[in-house]
Parts: sequence; structure tokens; C-alpha cells
Amino acid sequence: MQNPISHSQFKTLYFQYAQSQSGWTEDYWNQFFETKKEDVYYFEEPASSSANRMMISSGLNSHRMFFLTEEAEESFFQFPSDDD
Repeated sequence: MQNPISHSQFKTLYFQYAQSQSGWTEDYWNQFFETKKEDVYYFEEPASSSANRMMISSGLNSHRMFFLTEEAEESFFQFPSDDD
């Protein structure tokens, strides 16, 4: 895993990559991250220019920002069906 970054660095990156149509808004930041200044934050650079879908995985006092391609994002939330 990458080295941790500061809360302020994470905030800067959040707003740099945030896409409001994907739900990454200032209101979302304020509700879930603004007051968690003591948490640990990680940032994983986009692997390519097509990896432009920001995702944030949060656990107990830690948050990781990473990026998926549009195709990977679409399949990320698909569950295997009984027909497969």
C-alpha cells in the first residue's frame, strides 16, 4: 500500500478528481471527511488516462482513493447471477 498522505492533501485530490455527476460533491466531502482530520488517507494514482472513475474505500479510520476505468466501474457492482 502507498504511504499515507495528509487530510489536506486528500482534500485537494478529492476536489481535483471529483465528478459531481458521480456524487462526489462538496456536500459529500463535508458530511464524510471534513471532520475526520485524524484519520489515515491514501491515494493511488490513476493507472492510465482511461482510469478516470474516482472511488473511495473507507474502513475504520482510514480512506483510500483509487481509480477505475468506466468498464471496470460498470462491472465492479455486478453480482454473479444464478443463470451464469
